[in-house]
Amino acid sequence: MNLDLSNLKEIGSSISIKKKVSLPAFKNYNQDIETPYLFDLELEIYNTDDYYVLNGSLAGTLIMFCSRCLEKFEYPIDVQIEEELAKKEIENPERINLNEIIMENIILSLPMKYLCSADCRGLCSNCGQNLNTGECDCDNTIIDPRLAKLKEFYKTDDNEE
Repeated sequence: MNLDLSNLKEIGSSISIKKKVSLPAFKNYNQDIETPYLFDLELEIYNTDDYYVLNGSLAGTLIMFCSRCLEKFEYPIDVQIEEELAKKEIENPERINLNEIIMENIILSLPMKYLCSADCRGLCSNCGQNLNTGECDCDNTIIDPRLAKLKEFYKTDDNEE
């Protein structure tokens, strides 16, 4: 999304933006994140001596894959945007691309692991069954290999356990 700041020539002037925007899909931690819906962007831009100050919010829904069960799910976001753009670093104030600023703020607001729900049970480590949709028939008894030999201690010829 390109933004024209040429009408903010006077120090102390400001503009307000309130519109629906589309964002490109992106990757984070090698995971594809889809952005099929429009996002609500509200932004105030102020002209100060050396900076353009951006304050606002972005709200919408992302589609991601759960880190435990690998199913797609919708993840609502409401990101606060607080940025300062140095005027001396801006090449062309008539064409500022906000996508990079918005994407950076979205990525910083995301959790380290994406979970479809807090109680997601994930996949069975043996057969790959999604444990949220049903149980599997795998024996998931975990025996510490260092103590496995002790299991034989209680075995008798008549009773094999």
